[in-house]
Amino acid sequence: MNDLETAVVLMLKSAGMYVTREDLSARLGVAAGDLDGVVEDLRSRGYRIDEVPGQGLRLVDVPAVLDGCELRTALDTSLVGSEVFAFGRVASTNDIAFSLARTGSPEGTLVVAEEQTRGKGRLGRRWHSPPGLGLWFSLVLRPEVNAGESSGISLVVALAVAVVLRDAYGVDTRIKWPNDVVVGPRKICGILTEAEFHGDGVEFVVVGTGINVGQREGDFPPALRGRATSIAIESPPGADRVDVLRRVLRAVEERYALLRRGAGE
Repeated sequence: MNDLETAVVLMLKSAGMYVTREDLSARLGVAAGDLDGVVEDLRSRGYRIDEVPGQGLRLVDVPAVLDGCELRTALDTSLVGSEVFAFGRVASTNDIAFSLARTGSPEGTLVVAEEQTRGKGRLGRRWHSPPGLGLWFSLVLRPEVNAGESSGISLVVALAVAVVLRDAYGVDTRIKWPNDVVVGPRKICGILTEAEFHGDGVEFVVVGTGINVGQREGDFPPALRGRATSIAIESPPGADRVDVLRRVLRAVEERYALLRRGAGE
């Protein structure tokens, strides 16, 4: 998703009404004809854009999938989510984020996927990551901490998730050390932190997070029923995934800033 497409979505969202192509092109500094391909590409991605002769374009609906353009326009953080990579089906968002971090992607880079085929859990376990039902994402962070302090990153994310699910959606969460958020005995979120070290310091940390959002009991494999839960189960009718992600990333950014200040950055 390029910057022009993101700008068009932002402008249509903020207008909330019909905007003429001439007005769009003038405000974006591009030729009106250049908007044709942008609009068609957005429609192909699932954006419903209505057009009425003489009135212009209006954004009717956004895609249900975690589209990169939609995420960029929805997030209100400055560091976390500074770069967004959105995928359909991947093996593991952590693997992609780790590779991006090694090639210099900046702190705050977000990798999110609709589905993971080999989502990572602690101790080599797999995280069930079906399409359309949860949030499967990884963050690249570059804290100036020593190797022993890097484990605190998991707690930052776990606290953010637990507080958001409790305060915004009424889910009675608690943190199960070292990397789970649970509701009673049932897991609703898992966190996996992987790091690359340089001497005694941390080169970067990749924090993978899986949050069960829309699953019903029958959506979990038999082995997980009774052991896993979701926002939809605990707080019907559930929640919008983009809204959950926006709130969680905002909470992560706030708590991560406190950790960085405590580390003397």
